Amino acid sequence: MRWFSLLLTLILPSLSLAASPFLGVITPRGGQRGTEVEFHFHGARLKDVQEILCYTPGFTVGKIDVVNDNVIKTKIQIAADARLGQHCFRVRTASGVSDLKTIFVGALPEITEKEPNNDFKAPQPISLNVTVNGTIENEDVDYFSVECKKGQRLSVEIEGMRLANQTVFDPAIAILNSKRFEIATSDDSAFAAQDGVMSVIIPEDGVYTIMVRETSYGGNGECRSRLHVGTFPRPVACMPAGGKPGEEIEITFLGDASGPIKQKVQLPATMEPNFGLFVQDEGGISPSPLPFRLSPLSNFVESEPSEFSKPNVVDVNTQAINGTISKPGENDFYRFKASKGQVFDVHCYGRRIRSALDPVMQMHKAEGGYIQGDDDAIKPDCYFRFTAPEDKEYPLQIHDPPQKGGETFAYRVEFTPVAPR
Repeated sequence: MRWFSLLLTLILPSLSLAASPFLGVITPRGGQRGTEVEFHFHGARLKDVQEILCYTPGFTVGKIDVVNDNVIKTKIQIAADARLGQHCFRVRTASGVSDLKTIFVGALPEITEKEPNNDFKAPQPISLNVTVNGTIENEDVDYFSVECKKGQRLSVEIEGMRLANQTVFDPAIAILNSKRFEIATSDDSAFAAQDGVMSVIIPEDGVYTIMVRETSYGGNGECRSRLHVGTFPRPVACMPAGGKPGEEIEITFLGDASGPIKQKVQLPATMEPNFGLFVQDEGGISPSPLPFRLSPLSNFVESEPSEFSKPNVVDVNTQAINGTISKPGENDFYRFKASKGQVFDVHCYGRRIRSALDPVMQMHKAEGGYIQGDDDAIKPDCYFRFTAPEDKEYPLQIHDPPQKGGETFAYRVEFTPVAPR
């Protein structure tokens, strides 16, 4: 009997795995809010489907049809106020629950790429303010043409790597003029990771071409993308990068081709994980959010100069530091008071808020001398635990080790008292 029980222990997990549903991908990869979209769920062992599970509000699942054991389909109504961006789904069958996969909700009308469109001289014409669902095959380069007016903002953002396709797809995009010169190009970006994002002000009336390819000219039928093309704002950083739940706060959005955008934002009353801000103006709404820290701390925003001899003075017990390495080689300094034995976890948020900054943070003595610092403990952001050696003021230094800088090199530093949890 003991051996029989052991045998069951070894066999049953593999039997359960063999019977469990597998979900590989959902197609299309997204849809426009306020519309009904037919989605296909591709995987294995799906024919005894009982339910499609969604983890966010705004979706009404219709009748589920079984195509075969590997494919089911259903029409899903996406609410007009559904949150833009990524949403998670699973399939529940009689034998278990599938892997978690995603779709993306957009604000723009959706169209599909039409081949052939791999010749610069014969691109696929599209209108402004659409989302193009496409696929990049091996050595494929897709071209889309759009008519623009002088002074108009043209923004382009692609979702490729973020779609988590069944194969790795690292896209590169560019805006070309009629003479095939690049107006803008984007491969990897700090804001969108290995997806591209860009915005330009059109220099003259004419037809412009958007180019899409895999960065090393690879690709296959699983390299799917969602290309957003329009007049929408596309900032890639904001200042400040956080705020208190429930408060109304003025945000300056940075990195858009039209310049800084100031808007008042009402923050949610409660803490929300992965909270982000969408920017909207007369040109539309940004396709994806800017990460934004919800924190009980009030905001301190850097003012220049911010030097060792003239630092910004901040109360780290109540304030979070918000600043920008605004030019190459800049070092920002802050000074704060701490009591002997006081312990803080000190986090610098750079890439975690999608900033272009790769921060280094260093603590000094007021009279000069280094105490401690960090480069990339939370790769590539930095963190350390600081214990004040005596009642004093301490300077804190922030800089970019490659000595880069610019308006989108934003950061946020939060001091958190160490407490049991």
